[in-house]
Amino acid sequence: MKNPGSFPLRTLLLAGALLQATPAAVAADWLLAAPALQVVPGQRFEVVVIGDARAASWPARLPASIELPGGGPRIAVELVSIGKAEANARQRRYFARWPMEVAGVATLALTDHPSARVLLDGGAATRVVSAPVSAPAGGVSAGESTASMAPAAAAPASSVTPMGRMADVPADRTPVEPSAFGFHEPMYFLIGGKDPVSARFQFSFRYRIFDEQGVVAETIPVASGVYFGFTQTSLWDLQGESKPFRDSSFRPSLFYRWGLDDPDQRGSLALSGGYEHESNGKEDIPSRSIDTMFARADARMRVDDSGTYVGIAPKVWTYLDREDNPDIARYRGHAELGLRIGRDDALLFSTLIRRGTEGKMGTQYDLSYPLRRSVFSGVGAFVHLQVFKGYGETLLEYDQNKEAQYRLGISLVR
Repeated sequence: MKNPGSFPLRTLLLAGALLQATPAAVAADWLLAAPALQVVPGQRFEVVVIGDARAASWPARLPASIELPGGGPRIAVELVSIGKAEANARQRRYFARWPMEVAGVATLALTDHPSARVLLDGGAATRVVSAPVSAPAGGVSAGESTASMAPAAAAPASSVTPMGRMADVPADRTPVEPSAFGFHEPMYFLIGGKDPVSARFQFSFRYRIFDEQGVVAETIPVASGVYFGFTQTSLWDLQGESKPFRDSSFRPSLFYRWGLDDPDQRGSLALSGGYEHESNGKEDIPSRSIDTMFARADARMRVDDSGTYVGIAPKVWTYLDREDNPDIARYRGHAELGLRIGRDDALLFSTLIRRGTEGKMGTQYDLSYPLRRSVFSGVGAFVHLQVFKGYGETLLEYDQNKEAQYRLGISLVR
């Protein structure tokens, strides 16, 4: 007989939270159901929203929030509809992406209908299965008793008898970001290095220019894949007399992005390409800038049921302008290779390798692990160790060979 103490704590937490959430959910006119209670940080998940009989139309987007256990911060998310709504349907499917910083059991609730909520697990190693629930064929009105449907708030969507025709999900539908703003490249703040000791930090975002529901994207569907991106990377001298910034690199870009998820959730592929400008914002002699056209692929393959994956991200480019640094290709080359292995909710190792046309190398290694307690308001964080060695740590010093620089700090996106 198994020792009761070995029973997974996560299962106990999930079961207790389900019992606590059920009465509020079933007493409401709106309910939430999920095809699966396990979600993967950073990946798409789906829910079914069930409205009352008075709902004449369904919004294309629904505001929601993720509530962390123990009175933690609430993280806003936006649910995006799937397919077209039927005129008299009493339910509709929506999707969003689970935040990277949320690992573990949390509650998803509708902002305008807070009693409509469902518990989702963003960190379980095994799939959670809830008991099927049958609903009356005619549906349930706002005034009818719903005691027999107590588990409905957390029931799989496949077990909920349709109250109207359910929106179909095209097999080839490309996932779209729930919000116009999204993460682009890693964001971190690290301290260390030598000669001098410095802080290296980076922030990055991307913005989808044309809304999926807007007139342009509805007329020209491919337009929803056009993005503006921006990344800033800075080195801050912490030993100098006035603590100056040694150099900063500003990289605005305009590109097209297309993504594809494997239906069996075993992997994903994203392709992007476009124009990128990089400059350090200086004048005269210390000025550095390049203009490139680039193409990049980001492929990931899950290798086990716990969520461990291997990723490869090659990027190639051609120079349009390099007047400030005509020999930069000798040190930076025309391509780089990114590799990563680990889990989004656990230990993750990545490396970025760049080789110039004359064999000069620049290599960056990153190792990070999530903090289980929130550090910043509304977001999680990761303990982050970074090592850089070789050429090209900054745009200004692209032709200088650096010894290994070790820095430790916190990252928000990795």
